[in-house]
Amino acid sequence: MSEIERQAIDLSYPSAGIALIKIQSEPLGVLRFGVKQALQKNLAELENDNKTRCIILTGSEKSFSVGSDIRDFSTDVGWLLENDYIEAGLNAAIEKSPLPIIAAVNGFAFGGGAVLSLACDIRIASETAKFGFPEVKVGAFASGSGTQRLPRIVGRGRALDLLFTGRTIDANEALEIGLVEFVFPEELLLVRAIEYAKSIAKNSSSGIAATKRSVIVGLNDGIEAGLAEEKKQRVLTGRGKDAQEGRNAFLEKRDPNFS
Repeated sequence: MSEIERQAIDLSYPSAGIALIKIQSEPLGVLRFGVKQALQKNLAELENDNKTRCIILTGSEKSFSVGSDIRDFSTDVGWLLENDYIEAGLNAAIEKSPLPIIAAVNGFAFGGGAVLSLACDIRIASETAKFGFPEVKVGAFASGSGTQRLPRIVGRGRALDLLFTGRTIDANEALEIGLVEFVFPEELLLVRAIEYAKSIAKNSSSGIAATKRSVIVGLNDGIEAGLAEEKKQRVLTGRGKDAQEGRNAFLEKRDPNFS
Protein backbone atom coordinates (compact mmCIF):
# COMPACT_ATOMS: atom_id res chain seq x y z
CA MET A 1 0.00 0.00 0.00
CA SER A 2 1.43 3.39 -1.01
CA GLU A 3 1.84 6.35 1.33
CA ILE A 4 -0.80 8.22 -0.69
CA GLU A 5 -3.27 5.41 -0.09
CA ARG A 6 -2.43 5.32 3.62
CA GLN A 7 -3.21 9.03 3.79
CA ALA A 8 -6.52 8.42 2.00
CA ILE A 9 -8.06 7.12 5.24
CA ASP A 10 -8.26 9.29 8.35
CA LEU A 11 -9.21 7.76 11.70
CA SER A 12 -10.26 9.86 14.69
CA TYR A 13 -12.27 9.54 17.91
CA PRO A 14 -14.74 12.45 18.22
CA SER A 15 -16.19 10.97 21.42
CA ALA A 16 -15.47 8.10 23.79
CA GLY A 17 -16.19 4.80 22.10
CA ILE A 18 -16.96 6.45 18.74
CA ALA A 19 -14.55 5.93 15.84
CA LEU A 20 -14.81 8.20 12.79
CA ILE A 21 -13.33 6.84 9.56
CA LYS A 22 -13.02 9.47 6.84
CA ILE A 23 -12.43 8.60 3.19
CA GLN A 24 -10.33 11.44 1.85
CA SER A 25 -8.71 9.92 -1.23
CA GLU A 26 -8.56 12.21 -4.23
CA PRO A 27 -10.49 12.82 -6.32
CA LEU A 28 -13.85 12.67 -4.50
CA GLY A 29 -13.16 9.64 -2.31
CA VAL A 30 -12.20 7.29 -5.13
CA LEU A 31 -11.92 3.66 -4.01
CA ARG A 32 -8.69 2.28 -5.43
CA PHE A 33 -7.50 -1.17 -4.34
CA GLY A 34 -5.30 0.24 -1.59
CA VAL A 35 -8.07 2.43 -0.21
CA LYS A 36 -10.46 -0.54 0.05
CA GLN A 37 -7.77 -2.59 1.75
CA ALA A 38 -6.99 0.28 4.15
CA LEU A 39 -10.68 0.53 5.08
CA GLN A 40 -10.86 -3.19 5.79
CA LYS A 41 -7.65 -3.05 7.84
CA ASN A 42 -8.99 -0.14 9.90
CA LEU A 43 -12.21 -2.03 10.53
CA ALA A 44 -10.39 -5.14 11.74
CA GLU A 45 -8.23 -3.08 14.11
CA LEU A 46 -11.25 -1.26 15.56
CA GLU A 47 -13.03 -4.55 16.18
CA ASN A 48 -10.10 -5.72 18.28
CA ASP A 49 -9.22 -2.57 20.23
CA ASN A 50 -11.72 -3.18 23.09
CA LYS A 51 -12.73 0.48 23.21
CA THR A 52 -14.68 1.16 20.02
CA ARG A 53 -18.44 0.72 20.39
CA CYS A 54 -19.71 2.36 17.20
CA ILE A 55 -18.17 3.44 13.87
CA ILE A 56 -19.10 6.35 11.63
CA LEU A 57 -17.93 6.12 8.02
CA THR A 58 -17.91 9.40 6.09
CA GLY A 59 -16.18 11.21 3.25
CA SER A 60 -14.70 14.58 2.43
CA GLU A 61 -16.65 17.82 2.25
CA LYS A 62 -17.84 17.26 -1.33
CA SER A 63 -18.13 13.50 -1.58
CA PHE A 64 -18.71 10.33 0.41
CA SER A 65 -17.19 8.25 -2.38
CA VAL A 66 -17.60 8.00 -6.15
CA GLY A 67 -16.44 4.38 -6.17
CA SER A 68 -13.64 2.90 -8.26
CA ASP A 69 -11.66 5.08 -10.68
CA ILE A 70 -12.75 4.19 -14.20
CA ARG A 71 -9.27 5.10 -15.42
CA ASP A 72 -7.94 2.13 -13.44
CA PHE A 73 -10.30 -0.34 -15.15
CA SER A 74 -8.85 -3.22 -17.16
CA THR A 75 -10.44 -5.83 -19.42
CA ASP A 76 -8.12 -8.43 -17.92
CA VAL A 77 -10.17 -11.22 -16.31
CA GLY A 78 -7.81 -11.41 -13.34
CA TRP A 79 -8.14 -7.69 -12.64
CA LEU A 80 -11.93 -7.78 -12.93
CA LEU A 81 -12.25 -10.69 -10.52
CA GLU A 82 -9.75 -9.23 -8.07
CA ASN A 83 -11.54 -5.86 -8.07
CA ASP A 84 -14.88 -7.50 -7.30
CA TYR A 85 -13.27 -9.80 -4.74
CA ILE A 86 -11.73 -6.87 -2.82
CA GLU A 87 -14.87 -4.72 -3.03
CA ALA A 88 -17.28 -7.50 -2.06
CA GLY A 89 -14.89 -8.54 0.72
CA LEU A 90 -14.87 -5.03 2.21
CA ASN A 91 -18.66 -4.79 2.07
CA ALA A 92 -19.04 -8.25 3.62
CA ALA A 93 -16.63 -7.29 6.41
CA ILE A 94 -18.75 -4.23 7.20
CA GLU A 95 -21.94 -6.29 7.22
CA LYS A 96 -20.45 -9.04 9.38
CA SER A 97 -18.72 -6.72 11.83
CA PRO A 98 -20.05 -7.01 15.40
CA LEU A 99 -19.78 -3.21 15.61
CA PRO A 100 -22.66 -0.99 14.45
CA ILE A 101 -21.52 1.08 11.45
CA ILE A 102 -23.18 4.32 10.38
CA ALA A 103 -22.64 5.81 6.92
CA ALA A 104 -22.72 9.62 7.14
CA VAL A 105 -23.17 10.46 3.46
CA ASN A 106 -22.07 13.92 2.45
CA GLY A 107 -22.04 14.92 -1.22
CA PHE A 108 -21.70 12.22 -3.86
CA ALA A 109 -22.27 8.52 -3.21
CA PHE A 110 -21.93 6.95 -6.63
CA GLY A 111 -21.16 3.46 -7.92
CA GLY A 112 -19.00 1.51 -5.51
CA GLY A 113 -19.29 4.38 -3.02
CA ALA A 114 -23.07 4.00 -2.96
CA VAL A 115 -22.69 0.23 -2.60
CA LEU A 116 -20.28 0.82 0.30
CA SER A 117 -23.00 2.81 2.08
CA LEU A 118 -25.46 -0.05 1.51
CA ALA A 119 -23.23 -2.40 3.50
CA CYS A 120 -23.45 -0.11 6.54
CA ASP A 121 -26.15 -0.65 9.17
CA ILE A 122 -27.61 2.87 9.14
CA ARG A 123 -27.37 5.58 6.48
CA ILE A 124 -27.58 9.26 7.40
CA ALA A 125 -27.39 11.84 4.61
CA SER A 126 -26.84 15.56 4.34
CA GLU A 127 -29.41 17.59 2.39
CA THR A 128 -26.84 17.99 -0.39
CA ALA A 129 -26.14 14.25 -0.76
CA LYS A 130 -26.58 12.59 -4.15
CA PHE A 131 -26.88 8.85 -4.77
CA GLY A 132 -26.47 6.92 -7.98
CA PHE A 133 -25.53 3.60 -9.53
CA PRO A 134 -24.30 4.78 -12.95
CA GLU A 135 -22.33 1.66 -13.88
CA VAL A 136 -24.69 0.74 -16.76
CA LYS A 137 -23.80 4.05 -18.42
CA VAL A 138 -20.22 2.88 -18.88
CA GLY A 139 -20.94 -0.72 -19.86
CA ALA A 140 -20.74 -2.22 -16.38
CA PHE A 141 -23.18 -2.91 -13.53
CA ALA A 142 -23.33 -2.53 -9.75
CA SER A 143 -21.29 -5.58 -8.86
CA GLY A 144 -19.38 -5.97 -5.62
CA SER A 145 -22.76 -6.76 -3.94
CA GLY A 146 -24.78 -3.77 -5.19
CA THR A 147 -27.34 -5.87 -7.07
CA GLN A 148 -27.94 -7.90 -3.90
CA ARG A 149 -27.99 -5.23 -1.22
CA LEU A 150 -30.03 -2.52 -2.93
CA PRO A 151 -33.21 -4.63 -3.49
CA ARG A 152 -33.09 -5.76 0.14
CA ILE A 153 -33.16 -2.13 1.25
CA VAL A 154 -35.52 -0.37 -1.19
CA GLY A 155 -37.36 -3.29 -2.82
CA ARG A 156 -37.02 -4.95 -6.21
CA GLY A 157 -38.79 -2.37 -8.40
CA ARG A 158 -37.11 0.71 -6.99
CA ALA A 159 -33.74 -1.02 -7.01
CA LEU A 160 -34.08 -1.98 -10.66
CA ASP A 161 -35.19 1.55 -11.52
CA LEU A 162 -31.94 2.93 -10.10
CA LEU A 163 -29.78 0.11 -11.47
CA PHE A 164 -31.31 0.13 -14.99
CA THR A 165 -31.36 3.90 -15.52
CA GLY A 166 -28.24 4.86 -13.59
CA ARG A 167 -30.04 8.05 -12.61
CA THR A 168 -29.00 10.27 -9.71
CA ILE A 169 -31.35 10.88 -6.80
CA ASP A 170 -31.17 13.52 -4.09
CA ALA A 171 -31.35 13.06 -0.33
CA ASN A 172 -35.09 13.64 -0.15
CA GLU A 173 -35.86 10.89 -2.67
CA ALA A 174 -33.35 8.62 -0.95
CA LEU A 175 -35.27 9.17 2.30
CA GLU A 176 -38.62 8.61 0.59
CA ILE A 177 -37.63 5.21 -0.84
CA GLY A 178 -35.87 4.05 2.32
CA LEU A 179 -32.32 4.25 1.00
CA VAL A 180 -31.39 6.45 3.99
CA GLU A 181 -32.88 6.64 7.47
CA PHE A 182 -32.30 10.33 8.25
CA VAL A 183 -31.50 13.58 6.42
CA PHE A 184 -29.90 16.58 8.11
CA PRO A 185 -28.56 19.98 7.01
CA GLU A 186 -25.05 19.67 5.63
CA GLU A 187 -23.43 21.61 8.47
CA LEU A 188 -25.08 19.36 11.07
CA LEU A 189 -24.44 15.97 9.45
CA LEU A 190 -21.48 14.89 11.59
CA VAL A 191 -22.90 16.51 14.72
CA ARG A 192 -26.09 14.48 14.35
CA ALA A 193 -24.20 11.35 13.34
CA ILE A 194 -22.06 11.54 16.48
CA GLU A 195 -25.12 12.15 18.66
CA TYR A 196 -26.81 9.15 17.10
CA ALA A 197 -23.68 7.01 17.52
CA LYS A 198 -23.62 7.96 21.22
CA SER A 199 -27.21 6.77 21.63
CA ILE A 200 -26.09 3.40 20.29
CA ALA A 201 -22.73 3.22 22.08
CA LYS A 202 -24.28 3.59 25.54
CA ASN A 203 -26.10 0.28 25.11
CA SER A 204 -24.78 -3.25 25.49
CA SER A 205 -22.15 -4.09 22.87
CA SER A 206 -22.90 -7.79 23.15
CA GLY A 207 -26.63 -7.13 22.77
CA ILE A 208 -26.03 -4.98 19.69
CA ALA A 209 -23.68 -7.54 18.15
CA ALA A 210 -26.26 -10.29 18.76
CA THR A 211 -29.00 -8.13 17.24
CA LYS A 212 -26.96 -7.34 14.14
CA ARG A 213 -25.91 -10.95 13.67
CA SER A 214 -29.49 -12.26 14.02
CA VAL A 215 -30.90 -9.68 11.59
CA ILE A 216 -28.24 -10.38 8.95
CA VAL A 217 -28.63 -14.16 9.18
CA GLY A 218 -32.41 -13.85 8.91
CA LEU A 219 -32.24 -11.55 5.90
CA ASN A 220 -29.63 -13.61 4.08
CA ASP A 221 -30.66 -17.15 5.00
CA GLY A 222 -34.36 -16.90 5.85
CA ILE A 223 -36.50 -16.62 8.97
CA GLU A 224 -35.85 -20.16 10.25
CA ALA A 225 -32.09 -19.57 10.18
CA GLY A 226 -32.64 -16.19 11.81
CA LEU A 227 -34.70 -17.69 14.62
CA ALA A 228 -32.03 -20.35 15.19
CA GLU A 229 -29.40 -17.60 15.37
CA GLU A 230 -31.55 -15.70 17.88
CA LYS A 231 -31.67 -18.78 20.10
CA LYS A 232 -27.91 -19.18 19.92
CA GLN A 233 -27.26 -15.49 20.62
CA ARG A 234 -29.79 -15.45 23.48
CA VAL A 235 -27.73 -18.01 25.38
CA LEU A 236 -24.45 -16.23 24.63
CA THR A 237 -25.70 -12.80 25.70
CA GLY A 238 -27.80 -14.08 28.61
CA ARG A 239 -24.73 -15.60 30.27
CA GLY A 240 -22.56 -12.51 29.71
CA LYS A 241 -21.50 -9.64 31.95
CA ASP A 242 -23.69 -7.12 30.15
CA ALA A 243 -26.83 -9.09 30.97
CA GLN A 244 -25.85 -9.23 34.63
CA GLU A 245 -25.08 -5.51 34.70
CA GLY A 246 -28.31 -4.65 32.90
CA ARG A 247 -30.37 -6.67 35.39
CA ASN A 248 -28.59 -5.20 38.40
CA ALA A 249 -28.92 -1.63 37.09
CA PHE A 250 -32.64 -2.11 36.48
CA LEU A 251 -33.23 -3.46 40.00
CA GLU A 252 -31.07 -0.73 41.54
CA LYS A 253 -32.81 1.98 39.49
CA ARG A 254 -29.61 3.31 37.92
CA ASP A 255 -28.08 3.59 34.48
CA PRO A 256 -26.12 0.50 33.46
CA ASN A 257 -22.36 0.66 33.02
CA PHE A 258 -21.67 -1.87 30.29
CA SER A 259 -18.16 -3.18 29.88
